[in-house]
Amino acid sequence: MKFTGPIFLLSAMLSSTVLAQTIQLPQLPDGTYLISIGEDGKQTYTEITASVNATNNAPTPGISSSARLGKRFNWPSNTYPWCPGGDWFLQDDFYNHGWDAFYASCADGGDHKFPAGTTLANYQGTSVSYMCSYTANPCRPDEWVDAVNWAASNCHGRSNGWMEPAYLHVPAWNKRYGYAKVGSSIC
Repeated sequence: MKFTGPIFLLSAMLSSTVLAQTIQLPQLPDGTYLISIGEDGKQTYTEITASVNATNNAPTPGISSSARLGKRFNWPSNTYPWCPGGDWFLQDDFYNHGWDAFYASCADGGDHKFPAGTTLANYQGTSVSYMCSYTANPCRPDEWVDAVNWAASNCHGRSNGWMEPAYLHVPAWNKRYGYAKVGSSIC
């Protein structure tokens, strides 16, 4: 019991180091990528082929606060949506293209756990949909839907076809789901 405090403190410090890594979203063609930061501090991008088509049965996105009424999960305590500010992106790129594309990419992953310190990202026009994996984590399509609906119901900035970035941070699961503009810093 005597060592619980220092061990907990060391564990918290190591965890915050992993969480402190920031991914700078470069300009990439539309598609799905696994982004990671190497030991040298440089980002690497690996394109992933996903079957993005109408048969993926992605649910219709909800952008109003009523979307939270259909909440599917009992999210762990300390889960929260956040509106980080920054550059807005075209709402059409996200809701008419990025939503289905990320859902399909996430579903194609099945139960695959993405490695710690990686980001699954789908680029569609000006928008990037993503999952930050701070420890080995699967991408779950139903979590994605609930997470982005929750984030969108709190970060509801929309103007002239543009929308603000947002994410849902889930510390207990060591992951984050969100959407941002190409060129933004995430995770």
